[in-house]
Amino acid sequence: YIKLQQVPGVTDLGLMPRKVSKVAIVGGGPMGSGIATTLILSHYPVILKEINEKFLNAGIGRIKENLQSRVRKGKMTKDNYDKTLSLLTGVLDYEKFKSVDLAIETVVENVKLKQQIFAELEQHCPSHCILATNTSTIDLDLIGEKTNSQDRIVGTHFFA
Repeated sequence: YIKLQQVPGVTDLGLMPRKVSKVAIVGGGPMGSGIATTLILSHYPVILKEINEKFLNAGIGRIKENLQSRVRKGKMTKDNYDKTLSLLTGVLDYEKFKSVDLAIETVVENVKLKQQIFAELEQHCPSHCILATNTSTIDLDLIGEKTNSQDRIVGTHFFA
């Protein structure tokens, strides 16, 4: 849930947040699966991409366990679990990225890998899509160096 606030130099210029209806996440490790869990719990359809079936199944398994924990604690019904999980789509390629508004990269801190992923995101995501990295150490200009989309690459951090 995002609350709009008055921010000098932003809201007084008429700048408004973009509408995000569908999100893609590259990387289903602990961070990517945690972000995916948070997003589907907030009713966003999420596409989770991994490099192979083993890693994809592990990422989806983490998300299922996150939701099952809520069911066990009485914070979610089984029916709501099923509805929430139905918002998640696991993929091994970028085909379904053509309809996302936000793509979040959550892979290991490797510059060349991140550059490759952002070059691929640029090719497969629509031009309005925000391209986000969850890096905490690598400069955004360096990550976007192999793209023509540096103006839409942002850093994002998630805390639980």
